[in-house]
Amino acid sequence: MTSAARRHETFAQRNFRLIGEAAEIITGWPQVRERLRAVHVPDSDGRCRGCTSQTRRAPEWPCALTLVAHGEEPRRDFTNPAPASHRARLV
Repeated sequence: MTSAARRHETFAQRNFRLIGEAAEIITGWPQVRERLRAVHVPDSDGRCRGCTSQTRRAPEWPCALTLVAHGEEPRRDFTNPAPASHRARLV
């Protein structure tokens, strides 16, 4: 992508592009991918157990790291109680 095209990206487009780039990089690190997959799972409220913070609630699952860990697999149907409009998706 050229720098001119990047200047016209929305924040959402940039985030999805970066998630895709991270997923490509992490494909060479199978142990890291498996650890992310094991830790970033939904809790009973549909929030990510692996994303912890002392100042805010965990994001709804699937979180960005789940998408990175699954690479091309995020296109599969994740079990998520959130409305479809609020699910994170790669484009």
